[in-house]
Amino acid sequence: MTEIVILFLIAIVIIIIVNAVTKWNKAKGDSSLVSEGGRSTYGRTNAFAPWPAAEMPAALGVPYGHPARTAAERLESALGFDTESRVKDRVLKEQPKMSDKEWDWTWFELKRYFLMCGILRGVPMYSRQADALWHEFLMFTREYEQFCTRFCGEMIHHAPHAPGVQPSLDERAWFDWVYGELFEQAPASGRIWGAFFRTRMADQRLEELAGWSDEALREQWFNLKSTAKHTDLRETVDYLIGRVKSQLTAAHRGDKSYGRTGQTVYGGGYDTAASSVGLLSGLLIFHSLSSSDDFARQMDQEQNEEERKANGSGDSTSGCSGSSDNGRDSHSGGDDGGGGGDSSGGSGGDDGGGSSCGSSCGGGGGCSS
Repeated sequence: MTEIVILFLIAIVIIIIVNAVTKWNKAKGDSSLVSEGGRSTYGRTNAFAPWPAAEMPAALGVPYGHPARTAAERLESALGFDTESRVKDRVLKEQPKMSDKEWDWTWFELKRYFLMCGILRGVPMYSRQADALWHEFLMFTREYEQFCTRFCGEMIHHAPHAPGVQPSLDERAWFDWVYGELFEQAPASGRIWGAFFRTRMADQRLEELAGWSDEALREQWFNLKSTAKHTDLRETVDYLIGRVKSQLTAAHRGDKSYGRTGQTVYGGGYDTAASSVGLLSGLLIFHSLSSSDDFARQMDQEQNEEERKANGSGDSTSGCSGSSDNGRDSHSGGDDGGGGGDSSGGSGGDDGGGSSCGSSCGGGGGCSS
C-alpha cells in the first residue's frame, strides 16, 4: 500500500513539472509575436553576442541618390569628430566597460534617429542604449545646439513622456516602415532598437496613409519646420509619401513584389531596385493588409538569415531595447504631439519634430524653433 501511495505521489509531481514546462515554453514562444491587441516583453536583444566588427556604412547607410542622402551627409558633418570624442569620453566615465564597437554602433544608430527626427513629426525612441548617449550629448549644450541648427535648422528637444502614458502599438510599425525606407541593413540595428517587423500596422493608419491627401499627411506625420528649411528633407517627405501610397496600391491588388523590380519613384533619379532599402518596409505594408493574424511569422519568412539576425527578428523583444518593461519614449512635435495619438513632447511648435519619453527608455526629440 505504501509503495502505491509513493508511486501515486511521484506521478503527480511529474505531471506538475510537465505542465509547468509546457506553460513556460508556450509563454516564451508567444512573447516573440506581437498582436494588435497586446504587447510583447521588452528587453535588450542579443545582449551577450559580440558587437559586429563591420565598419559603419557611409552616410548612415542611406543609399547614394536617395533623397535623404545629402541630409545624412549634412548631419554627420554637423557633428564632427571632436564632438563625438567628447561625448564618448563622458559616456565611458559612466560606462567604463563599453567597448569601442558598442560605442560605434550605438552612436551610429543615434545619428540615424536624429535623421528621422528631421523628417518626421513623431519618432519613438525605443533604445535605452541610444538614449543614454543622447543624455550625455545634451550636457554639451553649445555643441548640441550648433549640431541641431546645422542639421535641421531647429533644436531637437528631449522631453519626458507623462508617467503611465504609452504610445500606441501602431507607432512601432510606423517607426519600422520609415527606418526601412531610409537605411540599408546594418548588423546591430535590431540589437539597439529591439526586433524589427514584429508589429503589424493598424488599419486606421493604413486607411489614413491610403486615403488622405499628400498635404494632410505632411501636416499630420511629418516635420514641417525642418522640411521648410531644407530641400532634401522636403524631398524625402515627398518620396516617403509616394512610396507608401504606391506600396498600398500594390498590396491591395495582391502584389507583394513592389520594390523588387526596377521602379524609379523619386524625381531625382533614385532607382529603388538598385539597393535593398525599402524591400522589407514594402512587405510590412503588404502583410499588414493580408496577414493580420500571422504578421510576425510572415515577415520572418520573408527575410533571409542575415536579415533576421540584423533585424532581431525571432527574438522575444520588440519595442524598447534595453528595457525590461513596456516603457517607450518618443520624439514628437507640437502641442498635440503629432498625429494619431502620438505622445506630446515639448517641441515648442505645432508642426515641428519633438520628443517625449516613456518610463523605461530615455528621452525623445524633435526640431522646433
